[in-house]
Amino acid sequence: MVINLGKNLVPLLLLVVSTTSVFAQQNRPAVPEWSDREFALVQADDARPRDEQIDQSYRLPTDTVPSHYTIRLHTDLHTGSRAFKGIVDIQFDVIVPTATITVHNRGLSVSSASLYAKQEEDGLLVEFGFPQYELDARTEQLTFRSEQVLPIGSYVLTVEYSGNLETSSNSGFFLKSYVNDEGERRYVGTTQFESTNARMAFPCYDEPLLKATYTLWITHSGEYNAVSNMPVDAVEPSEEYEGYVTTKFGPTPKMSTYLLAFGVSDFVAIEDGQQQVYARPNAIDEAKFALEAGVRVLDALNAYTDVSYYDYMPKLSQMAIPDRGGGAMENWGLVKYGEPALLFNPERNTYRARKGIAVVIAHEYAHQWFGDLVGPQWWSYIWLNEGFANLYGYIGADLAYPSERYWDLYAVENVQNAFGPDSTDTIRPMTQDATTPSAIAGLFDTIAYDKSGSVLNMFRTVLGDDNFRAGLKVYLLNRQLDGAVADDLYAGLQAAIDGKDVLPAGVTVKQLMDSWTTEPGYPVLTVRRNYDDGSVILSQERFYAEKRQQNANIWYIPYSFATASNADFEDLSAFQWLAKKAERVETGVAADEWILFNKQQTGYYRVNYDAHNWLMLASALRADPEAIHRFNRAQLINDAFHLARANRHDMTLALDLLTYLSGEREYVPWAAANGVLNYFYNKLRGTANYHDFIVYVDALIGDVFDSLGDITTVPEDETLLQKYLKQLISTWACRVGYTECLRQTADALHTAVETNTPVHPDVSYVVYCYGLKGATDDEYRWLFDQMITSGNEAERTLLIDALGCAQDQSQLVSLLAVAIGGNSELNSLLNSERSRIVSSIYSAGRIGVEALIEALSDPLVTGEFLNRFGQGTLNSVVSNVASRTNNDAELEQLEQFLAALGDLISQETAEAAVRTVKTNAAWFESFEGVVSTTYFANFAK
Repeated sequence: MVINLGKNLVPLLLLVVSTTSVFAQQNRPAVPEWSDREFALVQADDARPRDEQIDQSYRLPTDTVPSHYTIRLHTDLHTGSRAFKGIVDIQFDVIVPTATITVHNRGLSVSSASLYAKQEEDGLLVEFGFPQYELDARTEQLTFRSEQVLPIGSYVLTVEYSGNLETSSNSGFFLKSYVNDEGERRYVGTTQFESTNARMAFPCYDEPLLKATYTLWITHSGEYNAVSNMPVDAVEPSEEYEGYVTTKFGPTPKMSTYLLAFGVSDFVAIEDGQQQVYARPNAIDEAKFALEAGVRVLDALNAYTDVSYYDYMPKLSQMAIPDRGGGAMENWGLVKYGEPALLFNPERNTYRARKGIAVVIAHEYAHQWFGDLVGPQWWSYIWLNEGFANLYGYIGADLAYPSERYWDLYAVENVQNAFGPDSTDTIRPMTQDATTPSAIAGLFDTIAYDKSGSVLNMFRTVLGDDNFRAGLKVYLLNRQLDGAVADDLYAGLQAAIDGKDVLPAGVTVKQLMDSWTTEPGYPVLTVRRNYDDGSVILSQERFYAEKRQQNANIWYIPYSFATASNADFEDLSAFQWLAKKAERVETGVAADEWILFNKQQTGYYRVNYDAHNWLMLASALRADPEAIHRFNRAQLINDAFHLARANRHDMTLALDLLTYLSGEREYVPWAAANGVLNYFYNKLRGTANYHDFIVYVDALIGDVFDSLGDITTVPEDETLLQKYLKQLISTWACRVGYTECLRQTADALHTAVETNTPVHPDVSYVVYCYGLKGATDDEYRWLFDQMITSGNEAERTLLIDALGCAQDQSQLVSLLAVAIGGNSELNSLLNSERSRIVSSIYSAGRIGVEALIEALSDPLVTGEFLNRFGQGTLNSVVSNVASRTNNDAELEQLEQFLAALGDLISQETAEAAVRTVKTNAAWFESFEGVVSTTYFANFAK
């Protein structure tokens, strides 16, 4: 496709692309935007928590169960061919006499089927006929019908079939490619079976409880190699196809279909003991950190669980897939990642990338126990997989790299992240049934990950880490190579604490945990002090972000507290429980002392106080921030703001509390504050109240920014959390116009261009983003060239985000032309990167919004935009333009934009955009808006 540049689009960047990199010269296949999370899942059990209102016809019959699969695949993917063929022998047992065998199939063409009975005495197979078969496209169930009823016993069903590798989605058996150093396109065949995608590679019982063992043979080009869950047993020349070999793998342990994995490529590996990392040859040098982290994390988790991984699997491989996005998948023995989630180049990638890789490796390795060794009986219990992986991703990384303090990030990145969606009235509980592939995929959400990990961490803390570990060992060994339900976990934990006086008499782990796993939402613990006698009244109710509503659920809330005279935040060994709606508790705390509940925010709930206690806490923070634990400082900021937004106390109180931040030097509280400041920035930018807000921000960040010194260099002794803090503070300093911040970033960018030397990756985003303010076209072209010639996907993403920060509309319009266009030099851009360019333009500031309005007001350009991205992306642009419209002049621009688009967008989309703007405007007349703007105005006087 060649873009019509129209009268407005300037081909600034199309003329200057370097051709020094083969990577930049070649066509790359289109891929969709990929999630940071692991991919969606699907499958079934028989202790199934069935919701009878959900269509259970998607569940397989229970009269037959699999025991072993022998799979023989043939692929020509080295030529780019999508076609593959296979033969699968499904060994299964008949539990109830039946004439039908029902398995799953999606998109495979079956050419023949034969059935054999396995003799009990000698194991010989006796032909049992050639069953007829039919596919139910709705349920994806493939049913084979025997001419006679099959009595109880063992059988083998042999199915010959063919299929096509996916290229439009990263599902099933799919095809990717890359360009090697000789300029040749090389292909990669890989798999993503979680949740219901194994059926796209071979007919199978695609439900999680229906575990079996697997023997896999793959015939492929002799120039390529194959990898799978198990080590290679043999590589033999193909007798049928010249130049081909058959790679044979040993049988797997018993496991779910979604955990089977394989890859065919020309990748190479680095190795340390029983671990390997596979990557394309021209990226293998970037795999060293992944191998090191993998070894460290596995050692740490082996010790932590006291259940050795190597008791079940002989090796553990990691594989970096090009063009796959940033996700990962925990296949037993073969963990697969998108390249940005595994490959690390210290010359190109940031501290954030390194942290992300360490945590995602630990997340996937935790799954080797939680999901692989023991998996959920049905997707209702997916939190038994993802909650543990979420939690032990941080714990495992922290154990492997204790000096990095990864655990500091857990609450702000997970607990506080889960609070948002979990405060709506439409959210689901942790345990939730689903049967259709799409509904099952929908279970892989923040509830399965962030909330579940947070709840598990709460009980880990309450029970004590040693007891929790002992209980997990019981659970893992009792359910090894099998499915589990929540009660199995509870039984293991209960066994570990029986007789230890950990919980109140007569209270069980099941009682406590069910109150959190079977009900949606979470509570706010309200603390009302009696300053005369030192008592408090504790009460609980479900927290809703938008309203107050009665809720009958009672959570068993573990609580602990610290006070001004006993500010011991480290002792988490003792908890009390609120097991009713309200209760009076003696604390003995003096009237002039603050009290703070939920030490280190280990409990998954918010805490509200009477106004006087809030004021004492704010005063204590201003006097000495370190008097209160850094995790609780972050908790106070997050709770105070969201409680105010829910009209549970005054916003003035929350904003006043934040003023202590001028003395805050820890990242975690600033991370919580960042969300608050962004909220008001988005509300007030472009309005008459913006100046007052900037005065407030200046009071918070000024001293902290001054303490940073040179923000464009990276001292050798700078810690991970110092890097996080420096980027956050310098981002705000440059955003609100600090002259020194803008001078340093502009000078650093100018020097980088003059010397043709990229800045240190750990400061690259701030330098590039804000250095572009006033940058020349030559400087902008240089930064664009850094992106387009890079072979590192994570670096390319960062540079795309930085390019969107330009303050020159012509530069941004030209960048948009790159995203839309099909210029041959730009074929290295992935579809996901093209979409990222669009979002980077409107996300960085109002200049970008106006650049999009200008460009897309031309119907010729919009037509090309639609051809490239589709209607959904155009609708998203309109929605994001509306959400960033804050004043009358901007509203007029939006209305002109909508008029220019005409029938290229639906009336519903246009009306929704106008409603968004009206909602933005109405905020200023709301109670929250009036209180907030009045506070900022008074502060600025």
